[in-house]
Amino acid sequence: MAMKQSTRTQGHDALSLAIALALAAAVAPLGASAQQAATTGAQDATTLDSVQVTGYRYAIEKSLQQKRDANAVVEVITAEDVGKFPDKNVADALQRVPGVVITRSGGEGKSVSVRGLAPDLTLTQLNGNFVASSETNNEATRSFNYTLLPSNMLSSAELFKSPEARIDEGGIGGTVILHTRRPLDMETNSGYVNLEGTSSDTSHDVDPQVSALYSWHSKDERFGVLVGVTQQKRTSRTMEASTEDYQWYGNNTTARDANGNLLEQDGIHYWWGQSGFNNQTGKNYSEFFMPTSVNFAVKEEKRERKGGQLTFQFKPIDNLTLTANYFRFELQGDYTQNMLKVPEWNLARYNQDGNWDGGRLLNGLSFDPSGSIVTGAQYEKLAGKTYYCSEDEAAAAGMKPGGWGPDDCTIPTPQLTGGYSKEKALSQTADLTIDWDISPLWKASFTGGRTWSEGGPSMNFRMSAKPRRKVGNQWQSGNQYTAWDLTGTPSVQFSPDLQQQLMAGIAEVDTGSTDSSWMQTEVKQNYFQADVTKLFEAGWLDSIQFGAKYRDGQVHRNTGNTYWVCPGLDPADYDNNRYQAGCDPTAGNAQPGFFLSNPISNITGGFNANVFPGINYPAYIDYLNKTYGGSHNRTEEDFVYDVNEKIYSGYFQANFRTDRVRGNVGVRVVRTKQFAQSSDSVERFNDYFVDNASGAPMSCDDPAADPNLRCQGGFVRLPDNQVRDKVYTLSSLDKTYTDFLPSFNIAWDITDNLVLRGAASKVIARPSYTSIAYPGGLRYVSEEYSNDRRVAGGTDTPGWYGSGSNKALEPFEAVQFDLGLEWYFKPGSVAGVALFRKNVDNFTVPVVRDQQMTVGGQSVTVQKYETQANGRDGVSQGVELYGQYTFDFGLGVQANYTYNDTNLASIVLDGEEIGSSPLVGSAKNQANVTVFYENEKFLARASYNRRGEVVGGLNNGLTTYTKPYDQLDLNVAYNLTPDWTVTASVLNATKSELRSYLGNDSQARLLSNIYAGRQLYFGVNWKF
Repeated sequence: MAMKQSTRTQGHDALSLAIALALAAAVAPLGASAQQAATTGAQDATTLDSVQVTGYRYAIEKSLQQKRDANAVVEVITAEDVGKFPDKNVADALQRVPGVVITRSGGEGKSVSVRGLAPDLTLTQLNGNFVASSETNNEATRSFNYTLLPSNMLSSAELFKSPEARIDEGGIGGTVILHTRRPLDMETNSGYVNLEGTSSDTSHDVDPQVSALYSWHSKDERFGVLVGVTQQKRTSRTMEASTEDYQWYGNNTTARDANGNLLEQDGIHYWWGQSGFNNQTGKNYSEFFMPTSVNFAVKEEKRERKGGQLTFQFKPIDNLTLTANYFRFELQGDYTQNMLKVPEWNLARYNQDGNWDGGRLLNGLSFDPSGSIVTGAQYEKLAGKTYYCSEDEAAAAGMKPGGWGPDDCTIPTPQLTGGYSKEKALSQTADLTIDWDISPLWKASFTGGRTWSEGGPSMNFRMSAKPRRKVGNQWQSGNQYTAWDLTGTPSVQFSPDLQQQLMAGIAEVDTGSTDSSWMQTEVKQNYFQADVTKLFEAGWLDSIQFGAKYRDGQVHRNTGNTYWVCPGLDPADYDNNRYQAGCDPTAGNAQPGFFLSNPISNITGGFNANVFPGINYPAYIDYLNKTYGGSHNRTEEDFVYDVNEKIYSGYFQANFRTDRVRGNVGVRVVRTKQFAQSSDSVERFNDYFVDNASGAPMSCDDPAADPNLRCQGGFVRLPDNQVRDKVYTLSSLDKTYTDFLPSFNIAWDITDNLVLRGAASKVIARPSYTSIAYPGGLRYVSEEYSNDRRVAGGTDTPGWYGSGSNKALEPFEAVQFDLGLEWYFKPGSVAGVALFRKNVDNFTVPVVRDQQMTVGGQSVTVQKYETQANGRDGVSQGVELYGQYTFDFGLGVQANYTYNDTNLASIVLDGEEIGSSPLVGSAKNQANVTVFYENEKFLARASYNRRGEVVGGLNNGLTTYTKPYDQLDLNVAYNLTPDWTVTASVLNATKSELRSYLGNDSQARLLSNIYAGRQLYFGVNWKF
């Protein structure tokens, strides 16, 4: 049902008045006697011509001068030369400046957080305009995917920490503007060719990378063209240990943290049976947190990144320049993940079942020092002990009924699973800019363009198997022992002959966990803007700028499946005719060829394993194609969302300059018309296995079993259309809101070498697409379904569950202040301190709580309903210390430190305060140190980055944290001639791992531990 929300208009507030008063105080005493240009004395400490430098030193000193001359709080990164950006990845380069934290994917920087705020709150622009980017198989986001963009295509990058009215809104954390080269700014017939090879310690392949750029313009400099291309291949392997769904096991008790404090907030997950459990010797365990699954994965990625730039410039008359750009960034990847999962299947968790007393195959648990968090578990099939594989066997032995199944007599772990996908993301931008110098004192610029992206896999498939099989009436075990330990480096152990048992065919395909699901996204924006500048020849007013911009953006997301159907059946009937749905009773039979013939090796970090078997995905998919014919694709109708935004903005900015004082003051007015729509579903899980005459799950060898139905875990499984039913409806909301965004920047040259800088502004950022439009879903699990799944291994608590977006979310708002002191004590050198504070309202946080809802006319309690809520009164404040110094003989150092303090802000949902949360994305401490030596022939550079603990969102009612992370990168270059350079780099020389955990009371609740490897690069560059 569509909803219409009234317009929200925010008038000029106290900040507007404060900025006006500050401007008056700054410029009134100076009057008309001030000069238009800054004094030459103020430039002496940073002028590049005072010492002739080139290469890396030239780049950082040029960046420093741009920072010094800026009116706003800006960080600048400049390429050493054409095609020589300081780092392989733009995000990696940005993390070298104060206040920036990055997230990584496959060892590469992917997104950027600034001053303690989430990546979605950092706006990234290409030449001053939004650039659309999509993920290869993930949700659309407002943050830019930096893995798409080859860094050698850039000339510079600017990070605005304080806004100016002329710059687009949307970056509460900061705004990154990436600049590319233009032909009329370069020498004619110039460019570069770069050839590189790359490898890593996790993959010994050597992948080629090539890039080139050529620029030409006519002798009269009226017409120019620039062409740039890049193609980079990279193989990486990532090792990860992870956990799922920490639940509290207690005898009807409230969960406690590691310090004994009650955890009474919503979102804590409880084992629905409200009890502990026993091990095989009868020892009882209770009152603790334990993950429902512990996972160990190796992911191999074969990425190919392509980039292209085509720029034309035409200058028909001296005062008119036309610039047309086309950019294309493409990322393709083949991804294979092999995962070994150890769920809770060998636990007898429900104390009303007959198998509870015997503890199934659990040997014991290990705990953290508090005794409230499980950090290890051991399962074993003991020699000489009698085990019962079914209700009938247990009854014959005089055991109490309930819960008996093959998980009582075999070890179904590790579940071999993971995924195989072929993915692609493509981003394109085309624009035309007209720069018109109307007169010496009037200038105008007009830009129109379109940016669009799409991403998603052509194949994304998961296959799962268990190391056991049933032959006749007997179960055979392929594994006799499983143990995991999450302390220190996570580890897992299985029977040493596990690989041999799989090669002997002792395995079954877990068809219930063999499936396909992929995601496709499209992001588009058309834009047009006009900017006018009026210059003044005398007086304190240097110039005024005003302009307007229109943006029309759309985001679309849908999901789908790749599947195979039984021969002769209609592919349109997805639910019933897939081979996993019951039409092929042999679908669960595994063959040795479905698995890799040798265990996976070269596990160089992340976790330890004594043996790591894997699935041979190409072989299994080839088997499916031969058995069932070619695959089919379908788009799911019930996992779709759309977001449309029309944005109208205008601004006015006055730039002032006197002998010692310079800056700007302005206001930007933005009106946003937003439409969000999603398909929301209601799904009911009714039953899972066919019942026998007594009402218990029917075993596969029951005489009454239907031979056309398939077996799973020793029982006859119902067809999918009897297991569940699903309906969906569209939900939408229109919103319109207007924001007035004043800004003020001022810099005072106290002396020729000392600059005092200040800024104040109001900024906004719109909520993420998923926060306002992610498809909602309610899911009902019946007692019958839950009981059946418990017997099969893997269970869901009976009742209603759900999740959904919050279309009524307000945009982020922040009032922010900056104050800094910069000492330029020598050409190319600086020492500085900056203070900042951001008062953030309406930030978005995930929440999980039980919620009353009406479903089909009935009031129900939806357990653990996941949605988004607005936070209030958030504060991110801190201090940045930085310095740069270069000795005349070539040795130099750059260093910075950021301290960022955030508060616990209140969370509000439907007008009710429901809790508190820290600001997501913040890290209290961060430091960077770069030491380099450079002469005419040689450059050596070592860059060390360390960031402190990073605050994440809520998970199971507790805040997630990522442990401190540090990384050392090494770079060397040697100039064979002025035009030829050989280079080598080592990224992550420290072989650092990324570890995250749950809760601030203990680090024992491991969420993940990731090692992406040490990357090696070596190459040659020709400049002409």
